[in-house]
Amino acid sequence: MVRKYTEFIIRRPVLTIAVLLIVTLVLGSGVRKVQFDASLETYVSVADPEYKLYKKVKSIYGDVDTFVILDITHENLWSHGTFREIDNLLTDLEEYQKYDAGREEARLGKLDSFLTEDGVRWGDLLKGFSGDAPFVRHLKRSLPDAAAADALISRGQLENIRDHALELRKLKEVKIIDDILSPFTSKDIVGKGDTLVTVHLIEKDAEGKRIMPETREEFQAFQKKLLRNPVFDRGIYSKDPKTGEITDLAIMVRFTAESSFETQDAISREIVKIAESYSALHILTQGQPLIYMWTVDSTRRDVVHLIPLSFLVVMLILYLNFRSFRGVILPTLTLSMSTLWVFGLMGHMGVKITAIDASLPVLLICVGSAYSIHVLNQYYEDLALIRKGDKYHGLLESMSHINVTVAIAGFTTIISFWTVLNHQLAALRWWSLFSGLGVAFAVLIAMTMIPAGLSLLSHAGHRSPREKKKKAISKDFMDYFVGWLTSASLNHPGKVLTGVVIVLLISLIGVFMVKVETEPLMFFKDNSYIRTSEKIIEEKFAGRWGFFILLDSGKPDGVKDTRYLDTLDEIRAWLESDTHKDLNIGRTDAFTDYLRTMNMAMNNDDPAAYAVPSSNSDIADYLEIYSDDDDNSDGRPDSFEPYVDKEYRTCNILTRLCQREDYLVGSSELERIFQKISDHLSETLPPPYTFEITGETKIVIKSAAYITG
Repeated sequence: MVRKYTEFIIRRPVLTIAVLLIVTLVLGSGVRKVQFDASLETYVSVADPEYKLYKKVKSIYGDVDTFVILDITHENLWSHGTFREIDNLLTDLEEYQKYDAGREEARLGKLDSFLTEDGVRWGDLLKGFSGDAPFVRHLKRSLPDAAAADALISRGQLENIRDHALELRKLKEVKIIDDILSPFTSKDIVGKGDTLVTVHLIEKDAEGKRIMPETREEFQAFQKKLLRNPVFDRGIYSKDPKTGEITDLAIMVRFTAESSFETQDAISREIVKIAESYSALHILTQGQPLIYMWTVDSTRRDVVHLIPLSFLVVMLILYLNFRSFRGVILPTLTLSMSTLWVFGLMGHMGVKITAIDASLPVLLICVGSAYSIHVLNQYYEDLALIRKGDKYHGLLESMSHINVTVAIAGFTTIISFWTVLNHQLAALRWWSLFSGLGVAFAVLIAMTMIPAGLSLLSHAGHRSPREKKKKAISKDFMDYFVGWLTSASLNHPGKVLTGVVIVLLISLIGVFMVKVETEPLMFFKDNSYIRTSEKIIEEKFAGRWGFFILLDSGKPDGVKDTRYLDTLDEIRAWLESDTHKDLNIGRTDAFTDYLRTMNMAMNNDDPAAYAVPSSNSDIADYLEIYSDDDDNSDGRPDSFEPYVDKEYRTCNILTRLCQREDYLVGSSELERIFQKISDHLSETLPPPYTFEITGETKIVIKSAAYITG
């Protein structure tokens, strides 16, 4: 079969190459569709009980363990101008939280009216949206250089602006942002007569616009509101530890539990773009969604950069080995085609590239080059015989012989890669599939492209590398190295085998020392923005992500009992204590924060009253007289949703991770932290209370287990 296939190729080389090029064009077109994915779902089975628990908990409490956080500071933070800039920033972000179909339709209509002209002046374009300040700022972000000289905006630029506005409209329709916490949007609980009500820290006027402080007295009053409630500290503001002055304000963006990785990635990019446009403010962006965004960008860069670098190395090796144009070009064409076939097929199938798949280009180029080298090496070994007879029969004998060997070698490699196809991890299954397919493509194209190309070339005046070396004055390094290695193996077999055994033993010891790391932050260099900004966020706002500790009271309304609430706060105190710094927990948030604030509000804002009420009747009364929005009508005030379930049976202790010890918290360290918390709760939790721990951090640990298992 192989001989007949080789015979067909050599007899019809033009047709063969044409077919290969057509297939390359068809499959290669899929490269434009390739997408990247860094979501945890690619590293864990969606059928895993831990994953199912996490999804269930998020459906109850929301996606509150991951968020995007913006740390904002300024040399003149407490000024009307700075606050106005922050308010504009918030307004731009809120466009993705509060979708207004009529406003979006009007914007697109105005853009369409400008498209009837060949071009429009920048000033005229802005004038057309003079009553829509957020969209004006969007236009400035889209064309940052246009305002410099009242530039003429071309029709093509306008079409791009409209297309982008349409994409953002679709993103806004999804309503991916669930909540935006900040000093400007947060509410506090105050007592008014016999009722407890929520009030905005910054009030709004009749048009719904926030009323920014202007005078020194108004700023002092606003700071007093911030400092009144301890829960705001390191939540929506940060203080200088030496002076106690508020130096930083935070904007925390939480996403809806139903949002997908694609929409989170898209909105994360918009958040960063919006933040960067406010150059007058000093803004630091962080959060787990951004870590995933940066991981995608890093994976994309790796794929783009590693492909040409790998080709360069392989081409250099090919030149040093064959010292001929055909010895470099034919294998390079083979590798180029196989790489395009693999990534194009991934694009057509909608399979997204993960961090694991970043190894595919290098793997396929390096492994695939071996088959091309085998074919060409056989050609050069038989070149003298090919020149003696007619080209057709000489090539047929040579290529038929080596194609059988290449096919067998490729088959064993393909099977080796495909042994991982039954893995529970989706990312590894796809990697296994396309690694095997890549080898199959490389083998097929090497068996096809190189014989076809050689059949079109002349062999009369062409010399093999061996013939060239015979005429060379001196041997090269590879000749000396191979000669030395061969001599050592033949003359000192015992020593060679002893050395191999020693290396094998050392390697086996190293295998047991390998640690699997799946926390994306650990993939980046210490001095990268991702790592340095994360450390600052930890210092000022107690961390960038967290996890859930669910404390079940055992019965409906059980969380309204003082015994239960005291137990909950004892757990929080244990988690945050300096004695247990090795837990690396920066802060916890829970239902008791609201009860403490209510108790203080009903006791004339006495700081000493910032405590859980001492009687069940007081708790019941406070919850009865408390008034807040319930937009989804699930029976819980919106502010309670991240911390208590609908039955008031289970409370969520939202626990935020922070590097309190002198080491980074990776997946292996997370496993130790969770084990210590579980051991403590199992030993100390009184009946009938039970607990569960979940969160994205737990899924990180689970993904490491999948990789090692």
